[in-house]
Amino acid sequence: MNSEGNVIPIRKADRFFLVRGTMGPNDELVEYEKVGIAYLKPGAKTFRVKLWMFPTNQYFLTRENESTSNYVILSLEEFQSQSQEVKTSWQKVGSGEFVGLHIKMKFHLLTEEIYLCLFPNEEQTEEFYAAG
Repeated sequence: MNSEGNVIPIRKADRFFLVRGTMGPNDELVEYEKVGIAYLKPGAKTFRVKLWMFPTNQYFLTRENESTSNYVILSLEEFQSQSQEVKTSWQKVGSGEFVGLHIKMKFHLLTEEIYLCLFPNEEQTEEFYAAG
């Protein structure tokens, strides 16, 4: 809080870990190691994804055609046209799908699957199942 005492801190974005691992028999992830992080602003539908092995790149994970279980991974390229106008180009670089409490992400050029952990700790997982 500031010195006036009336400022409510605003959450900039929620953070979700990206892990490399194997899915067990009951859609339970056996985590090998953390490989990145994803951010989701309150009220947003698109995750901003950062893989630690590519620190200068970012990707975006969003629902595919308003699907409830399928996702698409996109990269964004911004460049200047000859007329000096800033242009953007979105390219599909992978796909994702809900698996248990995770979104399984498959990048086109990476051989391993990466999982976005929607509920990174046990307390959040228990709250999710209690509400359902």
